[in-house]
Amino acid sequence: MAQELEIEFKNMLTAEEFTMLCKSFGLEPSSFFKQVNYYFDTPTSALKNKRTVLRIRDDGRQHDFTLKQPHDDVILETHQQLNDEESRSMVHLGIVPSGEIEQAITKMGVDPDQLVLIGELTTKRTQFPFESGELFLDHSYYLDHHDYELEYEAESQATGVEIFQKLLQDYSIPRRPSMSKMMRLYQAMQSKRS
Repeated sequence: MAQELEIEFKNMLTAEEFTMLCKSFGLEPSSFFKQVNYYFDTPTSALKNKRTVLRIRDDGRQHDFTLKQPHDDVILETHQQLNDEESRSMVHLGIVPSGEIEQAITKMGVDPDQLVLIGELTTKRTQFPFESGELFLDHSYYLDHHDYELEYEAESQATGVEIFQKLLQDYSIPRRPSMSKMMRLYQAMQSKRS
């Protein structure tokens, strides 16, 4: 189990902006790796109502079970590595593996036995060092949606915001707030039901 505070800045991109950034940074299709995010909540959206996200990220090598909670204007991430069987049991049967994440969910007043798979989202991602942090470019697809996102993980809020704003300015990319992948998936599911 590991915990970290994540200081990140995100911006949605158009397909053209995404392609331009890939060219500018010399990225090829082989620069990207695929990961599948499986999202969980209760049928009454108990985690969503607490602005909390629970997911398993499968990149083909490992299953990273992550709980993301708001914490003093940043995100507190709790990670737990799962084996293939634990991941399968969670995705297909809703059986929450024991450990720190199960305890944290219970502490929030949410019954882990009520958790179900809400949906999945696939991302082709690349990441590389940039300035004093890490830059990510994501092409995500889910249901019948495709979207593109730029993310910068910084060491501090103050320097991160400066670096990110300058990056957007340098490439003439307008500021577009970015909802979490879970929220984008949730909205796509809602619009499909309508």
